[in-house]
Amino acid sequence: MTILLAEQMLVLFAILAIGSWVGSLSIRGLSLGAAGVLFTALVFGHFGLTVPKEVMDLGLLLFVYAVGISAGPRFFRTFRRRGIQYVIIALVTVGVGALATIGVKYLFGLPYELASGLYTGAMTCTPALAAAIDVIERIAPGTSAAVSVGYGIAYPFSMIGVVLLVQFMPRLLRRNVRAEESLWHEEKQAETPALEIRAFIITNPNCVGKHLAEMHLHRMVQANVTRIKRGDKVYPASPDFVMQHGDMIMAVGSPAELEKMRLLLGEEAHDTGMEDASTGVVFMDVEVRQESLSGKTLAELHLWDQYGVLVTRIRRQGLEFTPAGNINLEMGDSIRVVGETEAAEAFAKQVQGSARKGEETNMVTFFFGLLLGIALGSIPLNLPNGMTVKLGMAGGAFIVSLLVGHFGRIGPFRLYVPAAARSLSRELGLMLFLAGAGVNAGAHFVQIIQQQGWSLLLAGVLISTLSVAAGIVVMHRFYRMNLLATMGALCACMTNPPGLGSANAQTETDLPALSYASVYPVALIFKILIAQGLVEILRRII
Repeated sequence: MTILLAEQMLVLFAILAIGSWVGSLSIRGLSLGAAGVLFTALVFGHFGLTVPKEVMDLGLLLFVYAVGISAGPRFFRTFRRRGIQYVIIALVTVGVGALATIGVKYLFGLPYELASGLYTGAMTCTPALAAAIDVIERIAPGTSAAVSVGYGIAYPFSMIGVVLLVQFMPRLLRRNVRAEESLWHEEKQAETPALEIRAFIITNPNCVGKHLAEMHLHRMVQANVTRIKRGDKVYPASPDFVMQHGDMIMAVGSPAELEKMRLLLGEEAHDTGMEDASTGVVFMDVEVRQESLSGKTLAELHLWDQYGVLVTRIRRQGLEFTPAGNINLEMGDSIRVVGETEAAEAFAKQVQGSARKGEETNMVTFFFGLLLGIALGSIPLNLPNGMTVKLGMAGGAFIVSLLVGHFGRIGPFRLYVPAAARSLSRELGLMLFLAGAGVNAGAHFVQIIQQQGWSLLLAGVLISTLSVAAGIVVMHRFYRMNLLATMGALCACMTNPPGLGSANAQTETDLPALSYASVYPVALIFKILIAQGLVEILRRII
């Protein structure tokens, strides 16, 4: 048995298997989820069992990278709309933690090195720990060991506490998760209304006798004309089609844009007869799986000239929008095409390509993104006061993944990660990280408490609790944020990936991840800077 437990990989997968089972157990509707791995790892670590440190680092990288790729397409639009709000949330949460650290240092008479470590542990922020150690080593070389001790004391409670808090938050705040999901869907609907199909009869004399291309509808309306009915015959909406009085036009767009279309063309029609398959004009939804089309704009593809079809809508990662000539197609896009039956089926066959392609990740781009992220996190940033900080490899990988997820490429290399692959990377990465973090914390937790006393644990608890409470008050009372967004933002403020995993497990939406992605970069930068300034402040407090 001893020989088996000496095998670190065996221990690792024992933790993952048992922890997954523990996390799946449900008591009155509550379960630990991925946090079951953390608690299992704490027990294993207490009895001296270990897993490779590289496993924890790899897990954290995979987790934050997958979160960034998933959140990237919406991150910049969301941050532009609520950027100041996220800055204030992050600043209040980490700032109250710093004030609490000053208070416990004075209350318990702690050395400033130990208090600095308690702050970084309570914030569960390794880059902040590295920054604090760097400052203390410059002030008094060889005295930074206490920083790591403080970090080790506060870290386990903060990580476990936030995970459990996220589990109980719906009951604590008396808000229903399903109701919060519905509210968010309504908000998304208002921001990006679902596309509708309507038909109009040409009665405006200014449209009569003009080619469809001459009307320049896209200059005035964000909607697409898909089919035209004249008499009993239905035609695809080709650019060279000449409009006549009484023609019936079918268009796709948001309700507001279609209302503009009505004002331009004429009265709305209801009984169109254009949906009948016997007309010879069909529409179908196809998934872009042909890599040669990825990255090309609709204008570059000359769809009507080459294929005799039109694209009327595009759905990408849950967002549906009206296409324009400058819109790029991406792998995994679901597009709706309209054309004569034979042309539409031929185009669909070419676009969909091999089903296997839709299940493959572009590994070249995936690994280049990780490489760039690790490199970015390793770059020292020199501040005006002479201090040097680093984002850390996880912080760097997260920022790069947001950019790659937003732009969908790195130089000439395009990125496509199927939803199933993103989910596997996120969940597996989180569990690997929890396994490593758990055994490390379990190995030293009891020893540190015995050496330093329970007052240190109490100090760490106070810092974490006050920080979390301040964040919840700002988000829940002041901004009245969606419960799921509050969960994600709180986990970002506390740099707590397991907490995010717990939040994700409670909903089918990506709102917690999106909120996490919006707050995380700001909170990370604040914590790195505050940790260094806090050392100087604590050093001067008697």
